[in-house]
Amino acid sequence: MCTCTRARPTASAGKHKRKETGTLKPALTCALALIAWGSLLLFGKVYAMTHNLACAWNDACSPPQTAFLSFHSPQSDTLMFDRGRQIELRCQAGLWSVGLKWKLHRNTINTPFREGVADALPGNRFAIRLDTAGLHPGFYDLKVELDTGMTTANTDRLAERPVAGVCGFGWQVDRMAIADSRPKDFAAFWTAAKAELAAIPVDAREGPMTSYGPEEINAYNVSNACLPPDYDPDNHRAERVESCKVDIAGPVGGRVYGWLARPAGEGRFPAMLILPGAGNKARPRPLEHARHGFVALDIQVHG
Repeated sequence: MCTCTRARPTASAGKHKRKETGTLKPALTCALALIAWGSLLLFGKVYAMTHNLACAWNDACSPPQTAFLSFHSPQSDTLMFDRGRQIELRCQAGLWSVGLKWKLHRNTINTPFREGVADALPGNRFAIRLDTAGLHPGFYDLKVELDTGMTTANTDRLAERPVAGVCGFGWQVDRMAIADSRPKDFAAFWTAAKAELAAIPVDAREGPMTSYGPEEINAYNVSNACLPPDYDPDNHRAERVESCKVDIAGPVGGRVYGWLARPAGEGRFPAMLILPGAGNKARPRPLEHARHGFVALDIQVHG
């Protein structure tokens, strides 16, 4: 089993240098040995990064959020509340406005059970005060409508008026009633499933390696990895990286695919396993991770 260690950078003439502690074994074998097959199911001590998206970069907010409305609370930075008779939420509007209406929903439920008008504050801000009496432990959606004195129907959310927004918050979430729906034989089933996976040979396969320079990494970030072109130049550990498609044996004769990227050249590098969120979607090459000195494996565990 190879040992990949984090290099300690040293400053020299304004540049970071890496202390070489040995040669890197074949990239895929090293990453898989460090990560291990069981880590695909989140077993073992593996640090995972899950916010990588295979789409073009832009600075728009993800729906249903909008750049014109931001929310906070003077009572809780996390918008998680567990005591008090009233919850106060503040909304900062980025447009000249004349009022703000709100409706309170249980999380993901379309029908509101309370509604009202926010109190106007100086600085184009609004305060929404919610009595906690009658709130059950759980998560809630506060949906608002900002009145700017204009009404326009537009497919562009930034041009649509009135402006709609939503703020999610939690009330006494540690008291939520959560049912344990696992069958009685679940532990035995899970143990058997892990043993079955462990018995499958890794059978690692590595595709052709492609080299990327600084401008190619920047272009790939913007077009395919939902990243700015070069947002952290001070912490580069490599200006050229290599990447290839990899796959390993999976259950019932299938294959599990992913993208591997590593700094170009010889050396020992720390390994990073990148796991996707929910859903079966395309995955980007982790070129930026490699530029920061990692042997990075972005794996599509959903198929």
